[in-house]
Amino acid sequence: MSTTVPTKWDHEADVIIVGGGAAGIPAAIVAAEAGLKTTLLEAGTACGGSFAIGIGDFAIAGSDEQQAAGIDDSPEIFYQDLVNFSGADPEIARAYTDNQLDAYRMLREVGIRFPGVIQFPGHSRDRAIAWLIGMGPRIIQALEERAKRAGVEILFRHRATRLINDPPTGRVIGLKVSVNDEARNFKASKAVILATGGFGYNREMITEYAPDMSNAVPIMPATHLGDGLRMGMALGAATKDIGAAVTPSLPVCVETHANPIQALFWGSIAVSGGGKRFYEESCSNGFYGSLTGAGMKQPGGVYWIVYDDTIIEQMKRNPEKSQVAYIEDCKQYKENTISELAKSAGIDAQGLTETIDKYNGDIDSVGYDTVLGRRFQFGRERQLLKIATPPFYAIKCATSTTSLKGGLKTNGSAQVVNQYAEVIPSLYAAGEVSGGLHGKSYLSGVMSSAAMTFGIIAARNAAKETAWQQV
Repeated sequence: MSTTVPTKWDHEADVIIVGGGAAGIPAAIVAAEAGLKTTLLEAGTACGGSFAIGIGDFAIAGSDEQQAAGIDDSPEIFYQDLVNFSGADPEIARAYTDNQLDAYRMLREVGIRFPGVIQFPGHSRDRAIAWLIGMGPRIIQALEERAKRAGVEILFRHRATRLINDPPTGRVIGLKVSVNDEARNFKASKAVILATGGFGYNREMITEYAPDMSNAVPIMPATHLGDGLRMGMALGAATKDIGAAVTPSLPVCVETHANPIQALFWGSIAVSGGGKRFYEESCSNGFYGSLTGAGMKQPGGVYWIVYDDTIIEQMKRNPEKSQVAYIEDCKQYKENTISELAKSAGIDAQGLTETIDKYNGDIDSVGYDTVLGRRFQFGRERQLLKIATPPFYAIKCATSTTSLKGGLKTNGSAQVVNQYAEVIPSLYAAGEVSGGLHGKSYLSGVMSSAAMTFGIIAARNAAKETAWQQV
C-alpha cells in the first residue's frame, strides 16, 4: 500500500528512528556518531520503553564478568543455545550472537557496571548479568545523554502513524507523524528504523493473535500499541513468530500488580486455589513463563505464591535488596500456621496443608521434591528449603505480559522483508517490534540485549544507504 509522496516536508533527517527504548536509543547513537542527521520520535513523554519499566538481567556471551568468574562461553555456544532451545531463526540468531558484545560495550562505555553473573534455565552457560532490578532508568539516562551529545534530535509526543514510500521503487522515504493531533510529514533520506515495541496495550491485537492471553495484565509502556507492526504490515511486511508473540511472563499481585517472582526464585511454591502445586517452580526446563502460563489455566486464572520466614530472611541477605522491596509492594497474607494462612488467603486449607507436608517430607527424606521433580530453588541454583518456619506468607497472583516475542520479519541486517523474503528498501526494525529469536521458547535476558544489538545493527546498515532524492 503506497502513500502519496508529499510535495512539502515538515521535517527532514538522514535517519528517523521511531521509539526511544532499548533498541531506539542505541540505534540513534550509532547513526549520529556516524555523522548522520538523526531524529528519534517518541510517542510518550520520556525515553525508556520497556527498559525503563523493568529489566532483570542481560544475557551476554563473553562478558568481562564471565571471564572474571572463569566461565568458558562464546558467541558460538550462545548461538547453539538459541537455535536448539529457543527455536531461533539461524540467520537472526547468528547476527545477534556475533554482535551482542557491542551492546555490552556500549553500556560499559556510558558507565554502567554490572553486579555479576547468575545461572538461568535454558542457557548452557552462566551468562545472565544480574540482577539489574531498578537499573533500567539509570541505563536509559546514560544512553540518552550519550545520544544528545552525539547530536540526536529527540522529539517527544510525536507518534508515527504511517510509513511513506516512493511508489516507483517501494523505498521507504519517511513517515506520517501525529503531533498534537496534527498530521505532519517527516522525511528520512536514508532510512527509517522502527523500534516501537510490541502491542501489549492493544487489546484488539492481543485477542486476534493470542486469544488465550486476552486477560493477561499488561506490564509495559502504554505506548506499546502495535504502531510499528501495523505500519510495516501496511507496506507488505511479513511477520515472524507472531503466533507466539504474546507469551506469559511475570506473576503479578492481583491487588497491586507488583511483581513477586523473586519469591519463586528463592524457594517459594506456587499453588492453585485448591492448595495443589501445578508446575515445577524452579523452571529447570525453560522460561518462567511456562509456570505463569500454567497458572493462567488454574480456576479463575489466579494462583498463590506461598513461602515462609526462612525464604524472606534468605532474600534479605542477598546483596540485591530491591528483590525484597518488590515482595513488600505486594499484598501479603501472613499467618502463624498453614491452616490460618489458607483461610486468610482464600486457599483450600486441607489441600495446602497436604501439599506442604508432602513437599517438606520429600526434602527431609530424599532431598528433593518427588511430586514435580523440583531439585533447586531456581534453575540449577541453591538447595531446596522446606516451608516450615512461621510466619507463613501467600500472595495471590495473576499472569502478566511484559515483552512480546514476535513481530515484523527481518533479516540478519535488521532489514524488514516481505512474504517473499524481499527487502522493503530503507526500512529496518529492532526490538519487540520484530521477531526471529523466540520461535519455541525464551531464554531470559535475551530481550534487552537483543533489542540493543539489533538497534546497533540497523543503524550501521542504515548509514550505508544512499540518500533518496525526489525527482
